[in-house]
Amino acid sequence: MADPQKANDKCFNEIISDNKNKKMKKAQIAGIVLIAVMVVVIYAMLDYNRVIKPIIVKAPVVLNQGSYTGSDYKGNYVYGAAMNLAWNELNESIIQEKIKLNTNDKAALEITKKLNNAVFTKNDLDEKSYYVKSGFGQKTVDVINRESKEKFPSKSFADLNVNLRDIDIISYAYFLKEVEYETQFKEKDVLFNGETVKGFYAEKRTQKENVIVLYYENDDKFIIKLRLKDNNDELILAKGFDINDPDNIINVINEKNKYINSIEESDIFEAPNLHLDYHRDYEEMIGKFLANSGFQDYYIAQMFENIKFDMDYKGARVENEAAIIPKWGAKSGPVEIRKFILNKPYWVVMKRSDSRNPYFVLGVNNTELMKK
Repeated sequence: MADPQKANDKCFNEIISDNKNKKMKKAQIAGIVLIAVMVVVIYAMLDYNRVIKPIIVKAPVVLNQGSYTGSDYKGNYVYGAAMNLAWNELNESIIQEKIKLNTNDKAALEITKKLNNAVFTKNDLDEKSYYVKSGFGQKTVDVINRESKEKFPSKSFADLNVNLRDIDIISYAYFLKEVEYETQFKEKDVLFNGETVKGFYAEKRTQKENVIVLYYENDDKFIIKLRLKDNNDELILAKGFDINDPDNIINVINEKNKYINSIEESDIFEAPNLHLDYHRDYEEMIGKFLANSGFQDYYIAQMFENIKFDMDYKGARVENEAAIIPKWGAKSGPVEIRKFILNKPYWVVMKRSDSRNPYFVLGVNNTELMKK
C-alpha cells in the first residue's frame, strides 16, 4: 500500500516544477520581445531618414540665392518675373513706397528685401507682352479678369477666384511670350542624364544655322542661342554651369552674349522637349502684417504665382501670372565635332535683346519637365 505522505510530496514537487517551467518560459518570451523592441529602436535610430522621411510632406524649397526669388520644383530651379511686376505695382501705386513688414521672420524679410531691390522692371519687357493692375475691392478683381483676357485672348490661366471687400487690396501682373525658331528643328528621342526623353535636333544646314555659339569650352560646358523669327527676344541655353546659381549664369551670359557664328556642318545639336506647369504660394509671406504708415492693419492674405513653360522643335512659350492680396484685419586635331547636346543639367534664359534682365529663367536638372 502506497504511503499517502510520499504521494502528497511528489504532487507538490511536480506543481512547483511546473510553475518554475512556466515562469522560465514567460521570462524567455519577455526577453525575446525586449530584444526585438531594442533592435527596432536601434534600427530606427540608425536609419532615421529612411523610416521617418516618407511620412513628412515638404513644402517646395525656396531658393533665394542672389537677386532672384526663384524656387525649386521637383529638383529644377524656376523663376518668373511676374511677381516682380506685381510687387513693384503695389509699391508704386498703392503703398507709394517700398513695402515693409511687421515681422522678425528671416525668410519673409529676405524675400521682401529681394523684391524691393529687384533688378527686373517693366522696362525689361515690351508693353504688348504684359498686363499690370492694382486697386481696391472686388471691382478691381473683375476689371483684371476682363482686361487681361481682352489683351491676351490665349491666356490659359483661369479667372481670379477671390472675394474682396472694398477695403481690401489686390496687385496683379501677367505676361505672355511666344517665340518661334527661324527654322523648325526635327523631332527625335534624345538622352538626358542617361534617360530617353522626347526632344529635337538639328539635321539640315538651315536648322544648324539656328544654333549660335556664344561660348564653347567643351562638350559639357557651353552657351548657345537659338535664332528666333523675332530677334527682339532671345532664347539662350547654357550647359555645365552651377544649376543652383542663377546670378552667375546670367552674368556670364551677359558677358558672352556677342554673336560669334552658327555651329558647323559637322557639329551636333540636340535638346529635350520641356513642359512646366507650376503653382507657388509664397507661404513665408502669408499672414505677415505691413509696417508702412497707413497700412499697419493690412496683412498679406494671399501671394502666389503660376508659371507655364513649353519648349519643343517649333519654339517656346512662357506664361506667368502673380497676385498679391493684402487684406484689412486685426493682427494675427582632326576636324573637331563639337556636340551641343543638352543631355545634362542646363539653363534656359529668356529676355529682351536690349535688356540685361531676364523675364524667365529655368534650371533644368532632371526629367520631371520632359515627356517620356
